[in-house]
Amino acid sequence: MEQYKTMAEMPLMHPCTIKEINGTESLRLMDLGFFIGSSVIPYYRCMHGGTRVYRVKGTLIALRDKEAAQIQAKEAE
Repeated sequence: MEQYKTMAEMPLMHPCTIKEINGTESLRLMDLGFFIGSSVIPYYRCMHGGTRVYRVKGTLIALRDKEAAQIQAKEAE
């Protein structure tokens, strides 16, 4: 079984592919464009921490780390 990282653990500016979405926020995250198989780039980490900005489907979206931890992803090759 392949090990994935959460979106909150992904290094900045490294494209990744969403593999799983779990937790109570999964429907909201899908409404924002985070779908299994989507390509996402962790773009920016806010200065005081706790929030990151992601580029998904051509849009920049900020997520709290606790929300991003519900998304499992694999670094793109």
